[in-house]
Amino acid sequence: MGHALAYAAFLGLFRRNPEAVATYSQALADTATRYDFPAYWAGIAVFLQGWAKSRLAEMRHGLAIYREQGRIWLLPEVVVAEAEASAGETDAGLRRLNEALAELERTEERSYETEMHRIRAEILLKRDPANSAAAEESLQAAVAVAQSQKLRSFELRAALSLAKLYRAANRDADARAVLAPAVEGFLTTRQSPNSSRRKPFSRR
Repeated sequence: MGHALAYAAFLGLFRRNPEAVATYSQALADTATRYDFPAYWAGIAVFLQGWAKSRLAEMRHGLAIYREQGRIWLLPEVVVAEAEASAGETDAGLRRLNEALAELERTEERSYETEMHRIRAEILLKRDPANSAAAEESLQAAVAVAQSQKLRSFELRAALSLAKLYRAANRDADARAVLAPAVEGFLTTRQSPNSSRRKPFSRR
């Protein structure tokens, strides 16, 4: 049950759904307390509840609890890095991501590698919008990793970010070239998250 609740909460995180994360992480916390789970479960629950409530300190605390148990899980590190950058702590977020990427090479934990590169690019652009070369390289790596791992949704997310970068630099041909294979096979419906948003290359 603990695993089921944790995975349900992380699915909500992937979908950027704080209500789902709050619900499942609270249920996880209650289950961990009721059955006296090892402490790292509490760390996971605290981290997830912090994300759902947009509380960076709580996210860091939950991750610290998890780490104190001698466990390594890079996905929360990436999410905390993204939150740090959103809070204006771009240097801290970039440092955490670089450390996570270095640890990835040692642990071979590659399930969130695509997002590592994509979020790193976003932080680099936030820190220095005029210097886009490093961000472009990270986004190209994100697309390549997603393609190699056959992660279509993550590929689309990374390709959209790279296409926006190219579009901002008036590199429309490059933007279309990277986006076209990523969107192939996806159907736009009324339920699609981007169906009501501006088209990527609209000049409005």
